[in-house]
Amino acid sequence: MNNYLQAIILYAIKKFQGERSVYAIYHMLQGKKSSQTIQDAHLFGLTDIFGTKPVITRQQLNQNIEQFRTVGLINLTDKTDAYEISDLGDNVLAEYLLNNPFPTHLNGWKYQNITPVFWGRLNLLIQTISHIVHNERRFYPIQRNPKIQFFVKEFLHTNRQDRHLIAQHLYEELVSLLEGQGDLKRDIFILKLTGVNRIGLTFEQIAKRKGAEEEYVRFMFLDSLHQLLTELGDGADHPLLASLTYDWKTGGDPHLTQSTQTTLHYLREGRNMGEIAEIRSLKQNTIEDHLVEIVLSDKSFPIADYVSHKDERDIAAAITELGTKKLKAIKQMVDNKQISFFQIRLVLAKMGDQ
Repeated sequence: MNNYLQAIILYAIKKFQGERSVYAIYHMLQGKKSSQTIQDAHLFGLTDIFGTKPVITRQQLNQNIEQFRTVGLINLTDKTDAYEISDLGDNVLAEYLLNNPFPTHLNGWKYQNITPVFWGRLNLLIQTISHIVHNERRFYPIQRNPKIQFFVKEFLHTNRQDRHLIAQHLYEELVSLLEGQGDLKRDIFILKLTGVNRIGLTFEQIAKRKGAEEEYVRFMFLDSLHQLLTELGDGADHPLLASLTYDWKTGGDPHLTQSTQTTLHYLREGRNMGEIAEIRSLKQNTIEDHLVEIVLSDKSFPIADYVSHKDERDIAAAITELGTKKLKAIKQMVDNKQISFFQIRLVLAKMGDQ
């Protein structure tokens, strides 16, 4: 195992258990907002790494897969481009993760969209406040995104109290959250910050300074940000930091694709799937995909209109007994010709990664 990305890829292969091709991993790491990838993230317990490596290329993936095959870490299945982790691969992965633990707070599915925005706002705010309190009014902003710059300007306009007081409160809120993080994550976060007379370091520079692998440093930084976002909660204890995410939290369900949100709107109006498909000029199986996505995002969403309680129990029992996500195998196990693949997918979605 040469780097942490390889560990992540092998981890995903282990999770998929040969039931998806390696390109499902590619889409998972990129955070592709397709129904299939979203469903896979939930069904195979990969919401943690969803969208955590958006710049990965197919060539990178294929090179790593070929290397895994050459040294016997994975075995080809009877499905095209699908692999299972070998016993050797399982042992190598476990040993590697002992020395380079898997991020404990990583949740790419939940924070994929907000993480870069949150970090951009926070880093620029700290840089700006830092310069103001040191009477340095002119500086080159670390964030060039005009939306992020506008947000920080509006933030300072809204929070008109003494800038030294804002700096103190911001410092106290960050310290209280970072104290709960491990030494490495805390150090990486601090080294990434920009202020007066200092520019945040790159991942490569931090890796060299800490004697760690660069990709591992990047994932630990993501883990640090995701932990911050999780622990902000309702913002009662950290109002300044929480205010950096208020517009995101009140902007609808960020976990649903736009098309699925439109379908949900019609469902709440009492429309059935056929009506929605006709209104939107979409195929019914597309609306079915949307429904599965909705249930994945909200396990309390009622599915009784689409699958009876008895059929749901039978399907759930088959899933549990088989220990697979393969629709054909589940349908054969239930032995009910009236049960559709859509109904099985709904139950799988409701059960999650059990």
